[in-house]
Amino acid sequence: MDTINFHINIGKKISSNSLKLFNQKVSLIEKEVPVQYVIGYVKIEGLKILVDKSVLIPRPETIDLCKWVIQEELHDKQILDIGTGSGLIALFLKRHSKNCTIHAWDNSKNALRIAIKNADQNNLDVNFNNIDILKNQSIKTKFDLIVSNPPYVNKKEKDSISNLVKKNEPDEAIFVDSKDDLLFYKAIIRFSKSHLNVNGIVYFECHKERINQVKNLLIINKFTEVEIKKDSFGIDRMIKAKNYGYA
Repeated sequence: MDTINFHINIGKKISSNSLKLFNQKVSLIEKEVPVQYVIGYVKIEGLKILVDKSVLIPRPETIDLCKWVIQEELHDKQILDIGTGSGLIALFLKRHSKNCTIHAWDNSKNALRIAIKNADQNNLDVNFNNIDILKNQSIKTKFDLIVSNPPYVNKKEKDSISNLVKKNEPDEAIFVDSKDDLLFYKAIIRFSKSHLNVNGIVYFECHKERINQVKNLLIINKFTEVEIKKDSFGIDRMIKAKNYGYA
């Protein structure tokens, strides 16, 4: 069983195996394991997303980013999700697009294992690849949209993160293991500059304290129509910019 499913009826006994499973799940919750990991999945926006400790638990801010992206006319486009994790962004965009080819990359094989399962169980076709954006890539494909929710929390900021997150969710998906907080943004912007088609758009989820630094990076790299958008909590969280193909 991947979840708890008890039907309580008068006069019907709970089997010893079911009771044992229930007690195991309760014990995990008492040990501060997030309920999403305990039951093994999250249902969000019509998708059932399997989760374990190799991937982040989906957050509403990331759905806000997805909903912003689908305001574009997503028809016959090449779309790339960098740092896909559970596959949430890639799967959401596949469900809400027409004849688009969705590519999704992650440097974690364990995360990709979960993402592939999620694509299968949601009956969605995504091209997954084990690719590290921080390493030089000889990628020939050009994209119309690049979307990313990269690690953006400095390890010095760990004290500001809840114990529930620190104890359970993967460090490499949250924290930047570098003195450069913008490490992933710089790498993705460089990649986008050479791998976005003319008028292609890059979208990011960002740290609220560093979103203006990301904006400046985009402008320095000659991206245009840079726009910051608030998430559903009223926080500056998302940014997009267009590649006009300037050298």
